[in-house]
Amino acid sequence: MSRSAARELDLQGYRDSAAHRLDPRAKLVATAVFLVCVVSFPKREVLGLVPYLALPLAMGALGRVGFRPVARLVLAASPFAVLAAAANPFLDRQPAAVILGVAVSGGVLSFASVVLRYVLCSSALLVVVAVTTVPGIVRALGRLGLPRPLGAQLMMLHRYLFLLEDEGERLSRARALREPLRKRATLGTARRMLSSLLWRSFERGDRVYQCMKVRGFDGSFPALSPGAFRTSDAVFLVGVSTACVALRTLALRVAS
Repeated sequence: MSRSAARELDLQGYRDSAAHRLDPRAKLVATAVFLVCVVSFPKREVLGLVPYLALPLAMGALGRVGFRPVARLVLAASPFAVLAAAANPFLDRQPAAVILGVAVSGGVLSFASVVLRYVLCSSALLVVVAVTTVPGIVRALGRLGLPRPLGAQLMMLHRYLFLLEDEGERLSRARALREPLRKRATLGTARRMLSSLLWRSFERGDRVYQCMKVRGFDGSFPALSPGAFRTSDAVFLVGVSTACVALRTLALRVAS
């Protein structure tokens, strides 16, 4: 049985590499600086965003992150980014630049900018998850000031998403065995499968919760054990933040 892209990416977070050994707080703060710099560009900017591709690529290479699961997850949500900017080429038809002798409208540039920003932000976040793990991220956020109830909700959401996926796979295999000649479920079958999926997930989730209570779960997850913020973590944070801000400053000077 093939793993889903989300599960494969989640499992990669438990590997051991130079990127995995970095302090989660350093990776989160550096990623936040990266995201702020990316979204701060003007709506028609494209060329200035291209150098920012180096960060997720370098982090992925350092952590030996698989390209396929990241690409699959980025492509899975890409229709939302495309739809968000689909009307731009039709609303803004004024020529804004000349590329290879061809006049390009401002709407086309803004459309490309939105899609590129989406690719940059989503790939950077996915790579951070792949080299940190979701529990590590939540615990690091707790040390950065995230309220403990919210951290507990994020941890439970992460765990129950995979529970829902497991139940969906079981239902899909059961339908394939009962209807071997049908490649796709009919509308009625899909409706019954969905209701059964929700009910079975609720029951299994309740059993998991009862087991957690028996083992002493009180609604909160243990905080990340205190650890020193090493020199390598500081070098990584300062280096990435400086590079992101420098690229943004350079773009401002070129534009002026």
